[in-house]
Amino acid sequence: MEHIFIINPSAGQGKAKKLIPAIEKALEGTGYAYSIYTTKAPGDAERFVRETCEAGKMVRFYVCGGDGSFHEAVNGAKGFPQAEIGLIPVGTGNDFVRNFGKKSDFMDILSQVEGESISCDAIDINDRYVVNMVNIGFDCEVVVKAAEWKKKPLISGPLAYIMGIITMFAKPMGNRMSFRWADGTTMAGKFLLCTIANGSFCGGGFCSSPEAALDDGMMDVGIVKMLSRRKFIGILPKYKTGTYLETKLGQEKVLYEKYSKLELAVSKPTNISIDGEISQFTYLKAEISPRAFRFIVPKGLKTKA
Repeated sequence: MEHIFIINPSAGQGKAKKLIPAIEKALEGTGYAYSIYTTKAPGDAERFVRETCEAGKMVRFYVCGGDGSFHEAVNGAKGFPQAEIGLIPVGTGNDFVRNFGKKSDFMDILSQVEGESISCDAIDINDRYVVNMVNIGFDCEVVVKAAEWKKKPLISGPLAYIMGIITMFAKPMGNRMSFRWADGTTMAGKFLLCTIANGSFCGGGFCSSPEAALDDGMMDVGIVKMLSRRKFIGILPKYKTGTYLETKLGQEKVLYEKYSKLELAVSKPTNISIDGEISQFTYLKAEISPRAFRFIVPKGLKTKA
């Protein structure tokens, strides 16, 4: 088994690069065969993983970066069952690992190397895997604004997300969306936001999809109807903790169901956040892909997603 550490030098404002001495120290004298690869540009992690997998060897990749770098690596390993992928979370949001424990649980190098791998689902959208979550509408626009805020001194991670929320309250809210479900039923209207989730967390710890599981063969779809800023501010703390579905307002304004597939369209190019990375879309078809990749859970943590 070969162990490869993938360093995203821009992740976490340079935190990933600082892991190199820790990796070398942790594995010195252990007998594990390992190497370190530093990515050159966006998309390079996906290319590197795919080309490495094409050699056919059993290999473990440890992504030293954030959810976006992890997204790249999983897509690079698509179609290669001999690959296992771990994540040492030094990005901005670090939301995927929250499905298993705290960020600190994933920082021990030797525990990663000695950990077990489990099968996780992915959401297939336009032939690409989504490992954690898709956000459209208010949530997505907050990610856009958070990216602007985290460029400022002393603002990063969850604080940048909070500042993004505050910024968005001053702007018009809501998007017209059209949904089509697998049974042919449709729904259209103006909605505050939509999440299509494999994991539970987004935005650096907001539990927006509290019933999601990485191994249940379903994706959790949350659609929030339009509501006033005052009501949204009131429910926001429970949206963060994942208890909003239990409130009267949540039951009135949130449609939350599990689906295996759906189609979604908007009338004009609209921002979409896929595992924290922003692009635009007008149409997507989402379908769950069960047991799509192998994820390394550090030694000592629970291995069920």
